[in-house]
Amino acid sequence: MASLGILVLPFLAAAPTMAAGPFDSFVGLPQSAQASGVAPASPGTTAPADASAPQPRPAVKRFGARDTVRINVEGDWICDWSGLDIGQGRVGIAWFFADDVEWAIYGQGSAIWQPGEDAAAGGFDFELRWHFVQEDGWSLFAGVGIGMLEATAPVPSGGTQFNFTPSAGVGGTLALTDDTRLYVGVRWYHISNAGTSTNNPGMNGTSLWLGLSFGL
Repeated sequence: MASLGILVLPFLAAAPTMAAGPFDSFVGLPQSAQASGVAPASPGTTAPADASAPQPRPAVKRFGARDTVRINVEGDWICDWSGLDIGQGRVGIAWFFADDVEWAIYGQGSAIWQPGEDAAAGGFDFELRWHFVQEDGWSLFAGVGIGMLEATAPVPSGGTQFNFTPSAGVGGTLALTDDTRLYVGVRWYHISNAGTSTNNPGMNGTSLWLGLSFGL
């Protein structure tokens, strides 16, 4: 019996090593890695990104940067101080073709109160604006424009229903959010048929206007 014990003892001592399996032969693996059968990442490797983690927002372009496009919504009150008043709404798209210089095209509708017959009108405006002062959160600009107006009655009274509308003025913008600006301006506003008719009384007025500009 003593000799049988001597023969069995070496096998009992070797049993834990034999039962551990071939994967436990990796030197230095922690027990958790041995239990899962997955080796830890090698030094220098990067863990995969967590898809659920918040992603950084794309950078917002500076207001007035070249090749930016904006939608402008504006309202005007135009007065010639002689009894003619115009309420006007405009919606347009503006393109900064150079830094701080925008070219805009508008569709507009107007209600006109004047001596004689009041009128409704619609047309298009083109405007060029240069933001000659550009600071963080605000700007100052000067602008010129030209438009075409078709009314339901002669404007001014005694004139024609179709007219041209040149304008020039100054204003400023104020940042409301990263991509929204408040526009405020004053301009000279002229109505004339440019001599296309013998009746051309014309009108020179002052326009006070507000607008919102949204970046695209």
